Amino acid sequence: MSRKYLVLGNYSAEGLAGAMKVGFESRFDEISKAVTGLGGKLLEYSFCEGTYDFIILTEWEDESKAMLLPMVAVASGTVQSHSIRLITAQEMDQTRSHLPELHWTAPGK
Repeated sequence: MSRKYLVLGNYSAEGLAGAMKVGFESRFDEISKAVTGLGGKLLEYSFCEGTYDFIILTEWEDESKAMLLPMVAVASGTVQSHSIRLITAQEMDQTRSHLPELHWTAPGK
């Protein structure tokens, strides 16, 4: 089963300077090549105004590879990122189906 991941990212000053020097389309090409090279599918790579500089939406059969690119990018010092695994409604209902097995009470209830 494939899983989707959303990466919310910001450039460091060094990363932004590099992207401005070589062009932002080159970043798209590099991300696309890296994702597909690991066997993933690039669904979206867009730049943003506001809190984040860019978003990357990918799809993976092998979840162990999904976190590799963001880890390497952060380790390079050129970006900061937050990765979010997206969950389908079917997966949420599967989780909800375990509710009868849960024995828990909220504090003060």
